Amino acid sequence: MTIGGLGSNAGSGLVLGALVVAAAACSSESAHAPAGSNGSSSSSGGDHPSGTDAGSMPGLGSGSSGAAASSGSSSGSLGPASSNDGGGTDGATATGDNAAPGSSEAGGDAPTTAPTCVTGQVTPNEVVMLGDSYLDAPWGNVGPTIMMKANAMYRHYYIGAASLAWGNPNTQFYIPYQFDPMALTDPAVQKPADIKVVIMDGGGNDVLIGNTSCETTAPPANTSCVTTIQNAIDEAQTKMQEMAQKGVQSVVYFFYPHLDPAGGGILLTPAPAVNDTLDYAYPLAEQMCCGTSFTSSATNYSCSGQPVAGLTCVFIDTRPAFEGHLADYIKSDNVHPTQAGAQVITDLVWAQMQSHCIAQ
Repeated sequence: MTIGGLGSNAGSGLVLGALVVAAAACSSESAHAPAGSNGSSSSSGGDHPSGTDAGSMPGLGSGSSGAAASSGSSSGSLGPASSNDGGGTDGATATGDNAAPGSSEAGGDAPTTAPTCVTGQVTPNEVVMLGDSYLDAPWGNVGPTIMMKANAMYRHYYIGAASLAWGNPNTQFYIPYQFDPMALTDPAVQKPADIKVVIMDGGGNDVLIGNTSCETTAPPANTSCVTTIQNAIDEAQTKMQEMAQKGVQSVVYFFYPHLDPAGGGILLTPAPAVNDTLDYAYPLAEQMCCGTSFTSSATNYSCSGQPVAGLTCVFIDTRPAFEGHLADYIKSDNVHPTQAGAQVITDLVWAQMQSHCIAQ
């Protein structure tokens, strides 16, 4: 699910980002949502995931949400396995490379004491995961890997082949539907509407399955691809407004890495425009989440902002961490991450959740 050409086929992908990324997950697998209680989970082919009561299972842990809200963009220090323990809390913003939570990064100001991250404020049942096959097992497996990292079972509704703004809006394969009504009305959860944190990806399948022309001709020359991406962004903006109205405090959104333009596997063969399409979508996704775009690097791969009053959005660019690692981080289908790649994405996501004191 990473880059992808937009074509006019079937698409599935989360959305926030630029929906551009192409190969989000093409094949559909039942969304594994915690079912039952006390950390036990059950997934049945395509059925609505059921929630868990608290569970310590592979999944992010509980903790305080209220990610650092900022109206501009804040950069996060990157690195696949970086962990900023007890990072910044509400209201903390960082604007420079390697911005450490709670420190002043504008110019050469002396760092200040990092705000304390108050843990235990968010339960696993108040964390929801949405998206496509990058999160779903066995495709990308990022969702289970994040939960393992967090040692908690989150409510998860992601499923392979899901898109943000393409396809039937009344099915689990439509990412907005995963939030409303699936998560908000999940009968397996005692208070399903109590959602404070959303972890998601999306937009890849809008181009990979929905508009495959984006794999061969990138925007802006490909006007149909421009439309596909814009539709996904519009849908993401609408959904974030709804999330804020429903009480969601933080959205952690990761976007896709570059793919091999030689194609093959799930991608078209060849797919010369797949990365150009992804790069076109990236700044649009960043602006939607953070209010502005930024230049990503191995030490500055994340931004945060408040696209809607009361809701903090943290955006994560996975491209720098994957550069030079297509052979070991991307599967032979040329779309999904290997387990090593899933671990890299997980480490990036978890580092930002720690930095912004989200669900700790």
